[in-house]
Amino acid sequence: MNKFKFFYKNGCHLCEDMRQLLKPYETSHNLVLEMINVDKEQSLKDKYGTLIPVLTDAAENEICHYFFDKAAFEQYLSV
Repeated sequence: MNKFKFFYKNGCHLCEDMRQLLKPYETSHNLVLEMINVDKEQSLKDKYGTLIPVLTDAAENEICHYFFDKAAFEQYLSV
């Protein structure tokens, strides 16, 4: 199982776009996304608010932000 964190804000079109691009990986790579709304906690808003959407691994090592980086994500999955 591949666990990742997805930091987002409601109403963010970039967040919606990245989320849609990640959906096929949920079945093909047994991907589990922890969905985290940065607006619910000020520390997360401070850390990620200007970078959203942000995709990290479970330890919060950033894989990509703003836009889905397919090459970086697939490289991460292959490790």
